[in-house]
Amino acid sequence: MVKFSFIALASALAAPSASAGTTKTIKLGHRNLRRGDPATKALLKKAAPYKKGGAKKVHRRAEDAEFEITGSYSLEFSQCIDVQTTDEDLFDEDIIGYAKAGQVVSTKSYVLFHVCTDDTCYLDAEDDLYMVDLGTYLANIATYHANKRTDFCEQCERNDEYCNPEEEEDEDEAEEEGEGEEEGDEGEEEGEEGEGEEGEEGEGEGEDRRMLKKAKRKYSKKIERKLANKNYIDCDKCEEYECFVDEDDLDDSVESQNEIDEQISEFIGDLAGCQETGVQWNNLDLYTGVMCSPYGDGVELAVFVDEYCTMYTNQKNFTTLFNADTDYFTYVEDYIKTAFKEVTPCKQVVYDDYEDEEDENDNNEEQEENNEASEYCQAVMQEDTVSFSNCQADEDEAEEEEDDQFDWSWYSSSAISAEKADDINSVCVAINAMDSESYGAHVYDEETNGSWYTRNKKGAIVYGDEDESGLSGGAIAGIVIVVVAVVGAAMFLATKKKSSAPVDTAYQGGAMS
Repeated sequence: MVKFSFIALASALAAPSASAGTTKTIKLGHRNLRRGDPATKALLKKAAPYKKGGAKKVHRRAEDAEFEITGSYSLEFSQCIDVQTTDEDLFDEDIIGYAKAGQVVSTKSYVLFHVCTDDTCYLDAEDDLYMVDLGTYLANIATYHANKRTDFCEQCERNDEYCNPEEEEDEDEAEEEGEGEEEGDEGEEEGEEGEGEEGEEGEGEGEDRRMLKKAKRKYSKKIERKLANKNYIDCDKCEEYECFVDEDDLDDSVESQNEIDEQISEFIGDLAGCQETGVQWNNLDLYTGVMCSPYGDGVELAVFVDEYCTMYTNQKNFTTLFNADTDYFTYVEDYIKTAFKEVTPCKQVVYDDYEDEEDENDNNEEQEENNEASEYCQAVMQEDTVSFSNCQADEDEAEEEEDDQFDWSWYSSSAISAEKADDINSVCVAINAMDSESYGAHVYDEETNGSWYTRNKKGAIVYGDEDESGLSGGAIAGIVIVVVAVVGAAMFLATKKKSSAPVDTAYQGGAMS
């Protein structure tokens, strides 16, 4: 089993939570974050002291009103952007030589994503674009996909009595047996004649009645479930996800699915934050994290020489530093790639309780509550998220002239200061002011460090069983039609040749198109 470097951190976070009694959440602004969740750890790791007047409201399009994310929206990845920074740590005597040689680059990665509804996500509009740092987006969206089973099983457990009515049935059977014993006692008073065969027949009839009653109960519940205007949990899916497996019954050498899911989720959160490797390169401590792919259409796993994963080096590969368990890493890779491929719905699905009686007023209130966005979307749409088309820096900061004692003539002309890179609004303004060449520039060295993506001839990422030739479905269909037409025409000509007298068969034109 892989031993991750975040075990110590998890233990440290677990200590205060144990002393807190039943508290399972951490209050952050108006949101309750789940204690111990990887996304929460990533957010707390990047947390900075609150500055009065410095909080930025998230705005919707060009409207001057605060936008609140709800379950009606979805998040869709648009683009990953690298911004190089003039970090003075590059002039450290142990780093400056590698920096000037292009082997160490100070950079931060950000994500542009759409906040859209089901009927607008496909439009790829610009007025619904938002911007957030890559770590926040990854920690929440990839974890959402990794936690799908766990989140579903939590609701299965709340409906355990309905999905597993064995205990209730056992109680009914016990009552029936008690009634049977009373009837037996009355029969003994009348006499003990015919106890043999009649007794056996009575027991058989009682068992038949119990089986019939059990079947009727299950059938009745299925009918009620179909007729009710409710969103009930799918008990069959609960069984498929192994939500009711008793972990105490498992062999000590066998990991439960919950343990596997938790480790995968923690590893994703650890990567999103910045993971210490314990390995050095030329006396520099190495860390692993994520950054934009060379084309800005995904993310790559990279190596950094600082604890914040902002100083990338192309001299070391992620795969040579991390000995990942094949099974776990396959899951991690799939969930991370899915976060940048699929649209993520914000609707937090809450299933109805089977025991609740239907009430119109309660139903309306529940519908409003059920339209609340999931904790994953809420965490992305935090104060550090900004509307890309409506961002503006503070006036004092815009007028401020930087007094830099370092000579950056050898460095990227589009780089911004490390201080500005910590403010999402300043970064947004800087990106909007960049020319197309600087805007689309990326830092990751695919030629040296490789890539975990497969691309087709057009350079687009190929997922799963997609065709690597780069031909679209329409193009492939067109080719098939042309081939069929050519073959059909050839067969027609061959048939005509056999049935007609010998003539000059040279092609005269007009027969094929």
